[in-house]
Amino acid sequence: MWWSGAGILAVIFPAVTVAVGYQLGGYPGVPCGFLVAGIATWFVGRRVNRTDDPKTYHNEHRLYSIPMQYWAFLWAFFALTQTVLGLLGKAGWQQE
Repeated sequence: MWWSGAGILAVIFPAVTVAVGYQLGGYPGVPCGFLVAGIATWFVGRRVNRTDDPKTYHNEHRLYSIPMQYWAFLWAFFALTQTVLGLLGKAGWQQE
């Protein structure tokens, strides 16, 4: 299986937040959606993978064998990339 536990949320968060960002702000809302997805993925991933027992295996909520909270770095990278490309005028959404 591609995910375990709540790991599928690492894909659902960006899908929803990027769609909402696009609906609210057009193409410039896409980086905001990725940023919100990164924040949500980080905090939810850290919360669901936390355990009080030090002998218990951590990070049981995964997507493609990567713990859920670490997907936040990819979404933040996408947000940064889209922002830089938008500022440089190189983003595909600037062709309108």
